[in-house]
Amino acid sequence: MKTVKKTAPRSCSTIPRGVKKSIGIKGSIADTVSTNEDKPGRYLLVAADDLSPDERARLAPYAVSLGADEDILDHLSRLEKENRHLKSLNVTDELTGLYNKRFFNRQLTVEIARSQRTGDPFCLIFIDLDNFKTVNDTLGHIRGDQFLVKMCRQTKTKIRPTDFACRFGGDEFALILPATSLRDGLKVAERWHTHILQVAAEMHLPVSSSIGVDEFNPSARLAPGEFVDRVDKLLYKAKKTGKSKIVHPEIEFPESMAVSWAEKDVLYHIFQPSTKKGHSRRANRE
Repeated sequence: MKTVKKTAPRSCSTIPRGVKKSIGIKGSIADTVSTNEDKPGRYLLVAADDLSPDERARLAPYAVSLGADEDILDHLSRLEKENRHLKSLNVTDELTGLYNKRFFNRQLTVEIARSQRTGDPFCLIFIDLDNFKTVNDTLGHIRGDQFLVKMCRQTKTKIRPTDFACRFGGDEFALILPATSLRDGLKVAERWHTHILQVAAEMHLPVSSSIGVDEFNPSARLAPGEFVDRVDKLLYKAKKTGKSKIVHPEIEFPESMAVSWAEKDVLYHIFQPSTKKGHSRRANRE
């Protein structure tokens, strides 16, 4: 029988001093693998000097390179920060810092499901900047970007922490307002409309906004795309009927807020003096 030569496990002494100091490795790499191979979130550290060129090439896509004097915890901390930054770029607009369209589509689905589960309405606002293309064409995109940054930086402070402001396109924006009625959604839309005009005036730009607002009714059972299309039509109506305005469905007053005929009769007699009282006043004056 042919004798198989056993290779001794690689010694921990070949691991950089900074690595050993950071995580306190003791014993061999083989021991480390055997005790931690089933635990998620663990790292296997292998000294590059002990690897053949083929092994290095095979492990390169999964490896992190460290020098002998580098601290592994500092390195992993930097990687984690970079990873969080990349994730944020995935859902935020780089220029304005608002959420992007990818996030909007995902969050709208969440809010519709929440609304149908709880029975609470929410509001969706679409905002389109009037004459913004003219600013880019005549004054340049840098000037246009400056306007967007200033407008968005200030408007982010004017919404609730639970609201979601998104850059839907180049000069189009969307607001998702959870647990908000159409009446309250209109107040938010009016604040944005006024603020956009103020920023434009400060920068001497001919920019205003056309806005469409609607409330999602939990009983309507609309799909996300259908609700988006409905609000988009309101925005389109604002653009086509003169711009710089807010268009929304008619607000229906709850039945409990209506005045009954009996209440109207009582109010009438309170505020309308009778004829007999009028004659008494005239007699007294005479």
